Amino acid sequence: MSVQELLIWWADKGAAAGYRSQDLSAADAARAPALRSSKAQVDWRVSRALLQDARQAMPLATLSLSHSGGHAVCASAPLGWQLGADLERVRPREVLRLAEWVCAPAEQAALAGLEGAAQLERFYLLWTLKEAFIKAAGLDFPADMAAVGLAFDGKAGWRLRAPPGRWRACSWRLGEDWIASVAWRGPADDAARPQWRAGADCVLPPLAILGGWTSGLD
Repeated sequence: MSVQELLIWWADKGAAAGYRSQDLSAADAARAPALRSSKAQVDWRVSRALLQDARQAMPLATLSLSHSGGHAVCASAPLGWQLGADLERVRPREVLRLAEWVCAPAEQAALAGLEGAAQLERFYLLWTLKEAFIKAAGLDFPADMAAVGLAFDGKAGWRLRAPPGRWRACSWRLGEDWIASVAWRGPADDAARPQWRAGADCVLPPLAILGGWTSGLD
C-alpha cells in the first residue's frame, strides 16, 4: 500500500503580506494587470501567496487552487495525480433554485428535506464537491455539475458519484464561515490521508470533517 502526502494549504488575508509578484508564473504575470477592483486584488494576492508557499513546500507536485472572499485553499499531491479543490464562503443562497441547476434529483430531494443552516451546509458541501471533481477530472462547468456528487445508497448512506475509476473525496467545515472539498485519484493502492497546513502568516480555523468517500471499489 502506497502512503504519499496529500496536503491542503489554507490562507486568510494575512497571506497577502507574503505576495511576491516576481514569483508569479508567466501566465499569472500576464493576468495580474487586469485586476481592477480591491476585492479582486485581495483575492489574487492571498491565493497567489498561498500557491507560492505550496510550490516551495513541494516543488514537483500537482496543485489545485481555489479562493473565495479573501481566503484560499491549495491542494498539493504527487505529480501525476488527478486533483481538485474548492472553497466557498457560506452565505445565504436560493438553495433549491440553484439545486435544480447543479444537482441530481436525489440530491435535490435531500436538500428539500432540510431547513435553515443544515440545508445551507449540505448545499455547499455538494457544490464544493462537484467543483472539486470538475477541476480534478477536467469536466465541463456547469454542464457536468449534476453528473457528479453524492447518491443515497440505502443503509450504506451516501456514496460518491464520480467519473470512472477509483476516486476519493473529503469535505470539511472550516470555522463557521467556510466549506471546502478535495477530490483526487492517485495510484490504485493509494492510502493518502489529507493533512491541513496554514500558509505563512495565516491561522488555520477549527476543522470539522463533513464526509469522506471512495468510489470504484466494486
